[in-house]
Amino acid sequence: MGNLGGGEILVLLVVGLLVLGPERLPEATRQVGKALRHIRRVTTGFQEEIRSAVEDPVIEAKARLSGDALLRETASSEAPEAPQSDPPQPDSADEASTGDKADDGR
Repeated sequence: MGNLGGGEILVLLVVGLLVLGPERLPEATRQVGKALRHIRRVTTGFQEEIRSAVEDPVIEAKARLSGDALLRETASSEAPEAPQSDPPQPDSADEASTGDKADDGR
């Protein structure tokens, strides 16, 4: 609603005047204003409630503790002993092709 420019508001007022007439337009605008104020109050209250829940130090401390425990658990389960692997062996096809060239002598 905050993105309405002067032209859009003027068009809305003219349409409202044509639809409602000059007698009912002031009352209709008052009702719309009251509804908008009520909506703003409700949304502001909701935002404050969410902020207070998020910023509650007890809840935040519990969340940090559970997050730390989860990180420790994940780190310990992801660090199994690495298996000892042999160094990579050359491919048998590579040995055969290099050996044939060396034996060919041409």
